[in-house]
Amino acid sequence: MKRVNIILLVISLPIFIWASTRGDVKIIEASENIRYISQKISKEYLFLYQNPKKIELKDAINDDIKELEKSITDIAMITNNKDSKNILDFLAYNKDEIKDLLEKPVDIDKSILMLDYSESFLEGANAIENAHKYNFSIEEKMLMSLKDAEYLLERATKYYIAYTLNIDKENNFKNMQKALLKIEDILKEVNSYHYPKNLFKEIREMNSNYAKYKKFLYKVKKLSIPSLILATTSNFEESIKKIALYHKQNQ
Repeated sequence: MKRVNIILLVISLPIFIWASTRGDVKIIEASENIRYISQKISKEYLFLYQNPKKIELKDAINDDIKELEKSITDIAMITNNKDSKNILDFLAYNKDEIKDLLEKPVDIDKSILMLDYSESFLEGANAIENAHKYNFSIEEKMLMSLKDAEYLLERATKYYIAYTLNIDKENNFKNMQKALLKIEDILKEVNSYHYPKNLFKEIREMNSNYAKYKKFLYKVKKLSIPSLILATTSNFEESIKKIALYHKQNQ
């Protein structure tokens, strides 16, 4: 009887590991989404403060909040980790606070508060992701690096706009610079990967878009062009997403 139980355990173990890994993958994907959206919301709110007549930005933020809610719910439905559940409660509370802020007139104090919220979401998402790590394949590592590039892009742009608004200029310039350096490390990984020829054009465009983006950001002390920065950001993100799709399809 014991022998039968051991055999059943051995047979079911790979299924359990596979199910556990699939759950971890979904949690990590949702955590990455939280990290990305939190930076995007903060960036959009700062841009709204800078351009109060662009009321469509408020609609964009509300759409992002819905995505944030979905990612929080996705993790809550899968994770059994107590620490992760506690962090989710905190993130859900912060999300509701952001929704309340959007009902009030935009001002500099709320813009600073929004920067703080974006950091709280980032820390929470990182903690949840670390609690659900497993042995990633090469393709998964590359995909995660590209996802990091997307979030870092939003982060750098967020600090760029904060600088133009005279919010803690010295620290925000340094934070922008740190985000850019991390993006450059990721691009080194991407450029050293052996991609098929049909992706060469995307790789070139990615590098070209980043060079333009970086050049504009480092001119922030002399030149303020947030609208142009946002357009350049969009082009770079498109290149990143197309390359990320290759790795997603090859997992």
